[in-house]
Amino acid sequence: MAVITISKEFASGGVTLAHDLAKKLNYRLVGRSVLAELSRRLGMSEAEVELLKRGKDTRWIRMVDNYLLHTVRRMSQQPDAALDDKQYFQAVQKLISDVASEGDLITIGWGAQFILMGTPGVTNIRVIAPLEDRGLRLHKDRGIPVEQAVKECERQDGYSQSYIKNYLGSDWADPHNYHMVVNMGALGFDFEKAVTAVKSVL
Repeated sequence: MAVITISKEFASGGVTLAHDLAKKLNYRLVGRSVLAELSRRLGMSEAEVELLKRGKDTRWIRMVDNYLLHTVRRMSQQPDAALDDKQYFQAVQKLISDVASEGDLITIGWGAQFILMGTPGVTNIRVIAPLEDRGLRLHKDRGIPVEQAVKECERQDGYSQSYIKNYLGSDWADPHNYHMVVNMGALGFDFEKAVTAVKSVL
């Protein structure tokens, strides 16, 4: 089984690198599709699943409204029971493990680097770039003020950090959790160079 996990800072170029790498290696790319499949398995909307993923409290149930609580209870087929975040994350773990078992794929996000930690054939890559560079990229991409773009990068990074800490008890940014850390800013966002660098550790 050959699997590459991509963990990325927001607007660091990680998604582009994952796409380029998948094309170069002829690997399947699994990213946003995880959300769609997870929502299908849980019987919830993608928006509801995304809300659970972004919850910063250990007990996500504190932040959902009555409608979402009803939906989750119905999904669990235990209408009188309160559902905690364990059942949600068990579904995430099962899905990531299922797609990884097929091999020759690249995953983006969802803590796959920790869920699959120690699994033979898995290579964990982290993609970073200076905050200022990321802010400028987002500014150009979305046409929003640079200051707003920088804050959005920080906000999205905070979601990722909290998700990894809450559900996996790990440090998302710790370089020791990865086989390679690719600084796209240092590479001038040259994705061909980045692909070559990643291929060197496979």
